[in-house]
Amino acid sequence: MLVYPLEHELNKPYILRINRIQKPFPAHRHHFLEFSYVIRGSGREVVNGKEHQLKRGTFTLLLPYQIHEIWPDDGEGLTLYNCNIAIDTFFGPNKLSAGLNEVIFYNDEDLPAHVDFSGDEARKIEEILSDLVEEDQKGLPWKDLLFISKVIELLVLFNRKRYRAIQNRKTPARINNRHFLWDIVFYIHNHYMEEISLEKLARKFGVSATYLSTIFKKYFGENIHSFINDLRIKHACGLLASTDKKITAIAGEVGFNSYTTFSRAFRQKMGISASEYRNR
Repeated sequence: MLVYPLEHELNKPYILRINRIQKPFPAHRHHFLEFSYVIRGSGREVVNGKEHQLKRGTFTLLLPYQIHEIWPDDGEGLTLYNCNIAIDTFFGPNKLSAGLNEVIFYNDEDLPAHVDFSGDEARKIEEILSDLVEEDQKGLPWKDLLFISKVIELLVLFNRKRYRAIQNRKTPARINNRHFLWDIVFYIHNHYMEEISLEKLARKFGVSATYLSTIFKKYFGENIHSFINDLRIKHACGLLASTDKKITAIAGEVGFNSYTTFSRAFRQKMGISASEYRNR
């Protein structure tokens, strides 16, 4: 079951914090990029079905819509830096860097989602993260520019490390050449409140509906219809919690063409009705 914690919705380009996790964090996914770095404790994490250990120095990169769960070991749990970055930062008109996108989204498909830093490398990563937290807390001028530069540095160091981790493998790299999938995701991200369908997307991006359906489900783990409904329900949850709008109005605002369809989709995704969600 996927969960959609409202506190992770981004109202600004990024959120950086230090979190402590003492209980299992169930399988979920976000519509933004997320990276974490463990500074204390141990446990394990599952990213798209692949499990890895967590310990001090573990840096994990989660792309938008990847499913992950965290299981801290008994005792002190896990303490980690956690950074969420809006998808617009990478695919919007003011995106950071095409080169950075190549590093993050379009590289070898077999690269691991995590690496383990130690020694001088770990100290460098922790120094960068500590500086970012301090800058964010102080609210100094041009902190966003500094954030951009430091995040690029972190992600470059991370990617260098994980490339080194697989350089001795015997199988050749599988290059991710499905760039258009991320373009489709960004399009959906900005247009899910409109009338949108598999056929419309296939025509817009110049591929067959059958091919798009197959490759999308293989890459993101669900079909496009379900993917779009996830975004709509997520938006509806935010409106239910933060406004007094009628539920029927919310259903139309987030993109459903009928209240009945909205109610069915909401209960299927959240396990309760929209009115129950609002009351809670």
